Amino acid sequence: MSTTIKKFDYRVIKMKKVDTLPLDPYVEVVLAEEMKRQSGEMLVSSHLTSEAEIDRHIRDLKADLDSVGRKAKAALARARAETLDIVSLRNSS
Repeated sequence: MSTTIKKFDYRVIKMKKVDTLPLDPYVEVVLAEEMKRQSGEMLVSSHLTSEAEIDRHIRDLKADLDSVGRKAKAALARARAETLDIVSLRNSS
């Protein structure tokens, strides 16, 4: 798998064994690092000074998002399976 620029990441929110109610797991796609201008605007690039730099950075952002999407889908599937295991174990008691 190719290396990405690691601008994006994901978090999985899932049920834990100690939770009293079942929780359907979900994923959030997040910025891996926060870059802001002094005015507070969020940035996803440094200064891009040519069309080629813009194209390259946009391509890298897309590849990064695609990579995070694949990983997040797999993590969500694992979290759903874990939730079913927890609920099944409780129901069998």
